[in-house]
Amino acid sequence: MKSKTFFIITFLSFYTLSMCAQIDMKVEEEKVLAALTQLRSKDATIDRDKAAIKFEKTLKTVLLKEESWSYKFPELRKYINIETSKDKKIRTFSWDSLTGGSWHALRSLIQFKSDEKIHVVSLQDDEPIDEEEEGNDMFADAIILGIYPFEKGYLFEGYGTYGSGHHHKIITYFELIDEELVRKAIFENNQDTYVFKIARKYEFDLEILTKNKTITHSEFVMDNDSGFFLPTGKKVLLTFDGTQFVKQIKNEKP
Repeated sequence: MKSKTFFIITFLSFYTLSMCAQIDMKVEEEKVLAALTQLRSKDATIDRDKAAIKFEKTLKTVLLKEESWSYKFPELRKYINIETSKDKKIRTFSWDSLTGGSWHALRSLIQFKSDEKIHVVSLQDDEPIDEEEEGNDMFADAIILGIYPFEKGYLFEGYGTYGSGHHHKIITYFELIDEELVRKAIFENNQDTYVFKIARKYEFDLEILTKNKTITHSEFVMDNDSGFFLPTGKKVLLTFDGTQFVKQIKNEKP
């Protein structure tokens, strides 16, 4: 009888602790939602930049908690985009800070777990983007739409827009090295990010096939007369050769 009583008490104690952890995460999620509500508020007196910094800091603090790893954030995912890799080792949290007018500030945090602890890193660099410099880094502000296990790491597919009637998709690659998620250059010209830009009136047809080790999409080039990236009627094929993705241009099938 004593053994049975001890078992019941032990089971109830474990159940109570588990429930507390779940309740704690609900409270933590409410903190993130409160910061997001302030960020999305229509109150003109709110400093949008400070609200954006507060939201990202609050979310990152919560994601660094051990309990967050198994928590699905049922309410938060109604307002921001949350993606999980097929192998369940990577999660991304993406949102638009909507800093005012037609300006968008797209941000993404990547959460992963090592043997030691939970890690959270930003898809974007901490330094401000130089819009005058036409490099792939300026397109890094993106919402993550998909995570693809590939080779020793992961390909991340993202969506972004910088106005001027255009939007774009990016593909960037990270590897897990010594408990860290490291961005690696696997595209031509020693690039770690591939950018696909098109005019907004066109739809994306980007396709990532990890088994075939290929990436395909329609070719768009800048038309100087209109100032827009327009379709050429050809296909872009990126094929991984074991070191990098090599680009080829092919005619569309009739």
